Amino acid sequence: MTVALMFIIFTVLLGIGMPIAFAMGLSAVTVLLIDGGVPLLVLPQRFFSSLDSFPLLAIPLYIFAGNLMNYGGITTAIVGFSRSLVGHIRGGLGQVNILTSVLFSGISGSASADVAAVGGMMIPAMKKEGYKPEWAVVITAASAILGPIIPPSLLMVIYGAMTGLSIGTLFLAGIVPGLFLAFIMMALVYWKADEIGAPRHLKVGLRETGKIFLKAAPALVMPVIIVGGIQSGLFTPTEAGIVAVVYGLGYGLITHRLNVRNTYRFAFQSVVTSSSILIILGSAALFSWIMAREGVPAAIAAALSSMTNEPAIVLLLIVLALILVGMFIETISALILMVPILTPVAQAFGFDMIHFSVVVIIALLLGSLTPPVALIVLLGCKIAKVDYMKTLRPLIPFFTVLVVGLLCIMYLPFITLGLPELLGAFD
Repeated sequence: MTVALMFIIFTVLLGIGMPIAFAMGLSAVTVLLIDGGVPLLVLPQRFFSSLDSFPLLAIPLYIFAGNLMNYGGITTAIVGFSRSLVGHIRGGLGQVNILTSVLFSGISGSASADVAAVGGMMIPAMKKEGYKPEWAVVITAASAILGPIIPPSLLMVIYGAMTGLSIGTLFLAGIVPGLFLAFIMMALVYWKADEIGAPRHLKVGLRETGKIFLKAAPALVMPVIIVGGIQSGLFTPTEAGIVAVVYGLGYGLITHRLNVRNTYRFAFQSVVTSSSILIILGSAALFSWIMAREGVPAAIAAALSSMTNEPAIVLLLIVLALILVGMFIETISALILMVPILTPVAQAFGFDMIHFSVVVIIALLLGSLTPPVALIVLLGCKIAKVDYMKTLRPLIPFFTVLVVGLLCIMYLPFITLGLPELLGAFD
């Protein structure tokens, strides 16, 4: 009854427009006050103990580094490099859009940041060249989910901090799945090129490609430095965030685009964004502690066991639930809410936790693409000034291929675990 009441209060608060962090925290506090069996001193202790984690320092650092690199003009350089590589392929700027998202993911680690930065450049360019605006929005939104999959990823930093899993190994585990999803989206754009209205560009010469590569090299090198440094033991994931900030500052100074004023502005924006994430984490800790205290994870595991003993079916049911949650709750909030519930269930069924984490993140991201809410599609519609309803039809084929891709990742674990095993991440 306690958990049911908490979810009722939580749903009502969300329904009246309260931010999810406060809705989770207030519903947890309310049921504890009604219960009366827990000293209120436990509340601040639980809240702050969940934030007392060294890896969480990486969150503001990666956000700050991404802001610095993007303002330094790196998005323009990445788009130019992507155009030189794949702009001549059938699908033209659609292919460029997806490859740009792959390369930009090494900077942002966020789907919404990817839509804002890449979409802000690519959607107007695609409309100008005759692409149907709704297709431009869908391509941008679908490829934006690669940001939190390919490292460095804020979702993986949060997941590792919450579960104790190696963030470096999580980063490695996201690379091949992210590239795999990018490949199948590019194949879809190739197939649908005529329907999208996509012209091709002339192939860029090798010398010109080399010049464009040099402009984009700072962006391409940063994720290599971060993942390589973590994997080699030169620095921890949190220390890698410091390296990324120093790198971003250096790049901005070299390009003469940073000064004291805008550096302060980016630092302030990063602090505000990070604070909202940490408030959600603290509130979710209260929420999850009550569910654990009431035995919810064990009850879910028992319920699933009574339905089936087949781990493959259990994984499918979990993924369906995650997509449903991701439809209505922003991805970071949904991850923080669901991980404490699902981790004991995954352990009970013997899932590999690194593989499971990648599946969870992709499933929640797919939820953010799913109507009726489709948060990142809505953001793309604002950029393109397109009616949201017009994007539903072109969204179907992209969502379908991404679901097929997720099923492959779910049931072919080597896609996720092959690279970490090859590089000795499990030793």
